[in-house]
Amino acid sequence: MASSSFRPADDLQPEPRPGSAPDLKPDDVCAFLFAGTGSAAVPDLPALAASGPAAARAVADVLDAVQEGLPRRWPALRRILLDDPAAYRDAARAPGVAQLCGYAASVAVDRALRTAGAVPRIAVGQSFGEIAATVSAGAFTITDGARMAVALVDVLARRGAGGGMALLETGEDGARGRIAAAGTPDVVVACLNAPGVTVVSGPDAGLDKVLDAARDGGIRAVRLAVPYLSHHPAMAGADDEWYDTIRAYPQRPLEITVHSPVRGRAYRDDDDLHRALADCIVKPVRLPETLRRVEAAGATVFAEAGPGDALCQCARLTLPGARTLVPLRDRPRRPGGRAAAPSGKAASSAITDPTA
Repeated sequence: MASSSFRPADDLQPEPRPGSAPDLKPDDVCAFLFAGTGSAAVPDLPALAASGPAAARAVADVLDAVQEGLPRRWPALRRILLDDPAAYRDAARAPGVAQLCGYAASVAVDRALRTAGAVPRIAVGQSFGEIAATVSAGAFTITDGARMAVALVDVLARRGAGGGMALLETGEDGARGRIAAAGTPDVVVACLNAPGVTVVSGPDAGLDKVLDAARDGGIRAVRLAVPYLSHHPAMAGADDEWYDTIRAYPQRPLEITVHSPVRGRAYRDDDDLHRALADCIVKPVRLPETLRRVEAAGATVFAEAGPGDALCQCARLTLPGARTLVPLRDRPRRPGGRAAAPSGKAASSAITDPTA
């Protein structure tokens, strides 16, 4: 597991390494990528906060704003993400805690990157990550985003119980072929993450059959840590329930462009973003098409706004040669000098699923 630190605003630059981005240039156009809850990466906010006073303030401010939106029964995120990160693993076993920690970490990385001079021009949210993406764009406050995330976790846990998601290292046609071979029509293609990386969703028994059929066919397949259905037609009605809850939180004008892998286009200010977010519960995600559109729109660097590097891996698989920046993984260096001393341990991830 690699060590990690985060560069201060002026005097550090990311150290090139396999899969990381070269130094940012003045004319670079950054696209921030916000993953969902299927990624197994652990948020490393102490490393982020230790990178400099501005980043430390950004992380603390975000955690305070998120906590304001949480019910009193929830643990103090500052403690488990910043003050005592060793407590994260146990705390994350409680329903919804990992999801809210992921949301908080995504927004914290977004704000810390901005203090370092990496300001996004484009945001892409993957499923649950669309909440953080719209918050990054200024459409919702950090606190309201946390309230929306809490409500979503509650709806998914109640309405999607008895199901889950699995990742298959094959294309969409290959995934559909394994579903057919398993004889499980109640399992559906939920997310196309990259060419050759597909996520399926369905009831537990059906998922197990698809996993067996995939492995029998020589396809690597893993069950994801998503304990409910998502991106599945059986969730019709759950989307309306969540929409009725979150529509109370005011929508503001977008400050940057947000591309949705569910809508298949960039959002506009005349869109009902509450409805668009709710659509993510039922409708499938097609990330490669969105990444190609974002590149065509001028993006030159894709930055992982959150723990791990799952979406940057998707970007590199979809767009060969894509430049990526992974703040919680990459070690920084001083220009012309040696690498800065690492701080904390970076989360690592394989091609895990950033969805749900």
